[in-house]
Amino acid sequence: MTHAPCVMKCIVINLPRAEARREAMRRQFYTLGIEFEILDATDWRNLDEEDWAFVDRESRDLEGRRPLSDTMIACHLSHRKAQQSVALGDDELVAVFEDDVSLAPEIGGVLEALKRLYASGWEFDFVFLQRNDTYKPFAPLKRVNENICLGITKFSDWGTQSYVVSKKGAARLLKRYPKIVNRTDHTLHAYWENGLNVFSLETPVVFHGNESGGHSYLGEATYLRPNRNFRKLPNRVLSNLREEVRKRVYFFRKVRAARNTDDSMTE
Repeated sequence: MTHAPCVMKCIVINLPRAEARREAMRRQFYTLGIEFEILDATDWRNLDEEDWAFVDRESRDLEGRRPLSDTMIACHLSHRKAQQSVALGDDELVAVFEDDVSLAPEIGGVLEALKRLYASGWEFDFVFLQRNDTYKPFAPLKRVNENICLGITKFSDWGTQSYVVSKKGAARLLKRYPKIVNRTDHTLHAYWENGLNVFSLETPVVFHGNESGGHSYLGEATYLRPNRNFRKLPNRVLSNLREEVRKRVYFFRKVRAARNTDDSMTE
């Protein structure tokens, strides 16, 4: 069964060698009657000195964080490429998908609703279409339609399976992070650090995994990841504590501000 086409631009990040994943996504979008574009992902096997130099290793080491693996760097570069295309493109909103997800039948309608919401003046930078920590409390802040609302997982979620990003949001993120410091999902979800309006959906319309199989391209080079510098463990403990405090402070501030200025959850 086909559905009404979605007018929001959709991008699927896909490794050229991940043919089964590309075909699985093509079938889903075709069934839903939604057009999409393929953005070639960065392959960790093709990283060069310029790519590695793009990582801010000093900041990670200063906080006692374990160095990123090559697959994490490649994943971050792939999403950064998507955000650059949005920041430089003509579309105000773009939906970005990884290639190992399943799409709910109602996703087209949700994307349309998000587009109307944004056009009405309720701006956002990122809206994640999945929720991974569904066991955590969720603070609903803005209704999208009769069944779905925007909000924040207490105190944050993870994953970059799919999100809607605004042109302004992509530009802000790229300006905030001229180099790679953390994993992609940390960078995008950390609203207490990036200063962006980041939300998730309740209920989600994108889910991890599809019929392409379970091969993890992100896990291919796990064995090559450098070990943690245990002499910097005290730094990591302190940075973790600071982060936990900041995310809680920012969470309650964002929830309070949204609820004080908007009564849409009672409509």
